[in-house]
Amino acid sequence: MNLRCAAVLALTVLPTVLSAALPAHAADWKPLQGSFAITPENYLDPSDAERKDSHLRFQLTGRSARDLFAAMKVATIKDECTGGMAKRVGEMKCVQFKKPNRVECSFSIDLMAQKIGYGVAC
Repeated sequence: MNLRCAAVLALTVLPTVLSAALPAHAADWKPLQGSFAITPENYLDPSDAERKDSHLRFQLTGRSARDLFAAMKVATIKDECTGGMAKRVGEMKCVQFKKPNRVECSFSIDLMAQKIGYGVAC
């Protein structure tokens, strides 16, 4: 199974399977909303020598993003990129926009190091 298929499986099937297998009080599993991409570390300008499949990038929207934004127990600051109000924990960032009252969160996972990195560039 290639990496892309494994990522799709993890994002679509595993939450449903796990939620059915866990006791109801263990977690409140919900479907993810947003998109993902398998990219190089420097996805905007990768070098020729750079692996093209080293990072799994997420851009969450809808309830997924709103719930993550609410769970980040840090102060909001003005996001210089978008003008929205942002929360950042490490490299994970969520931005709340006034109109049309939406939230977007982004981050990546370095697949080999298993570390959180930035999601999307400004």
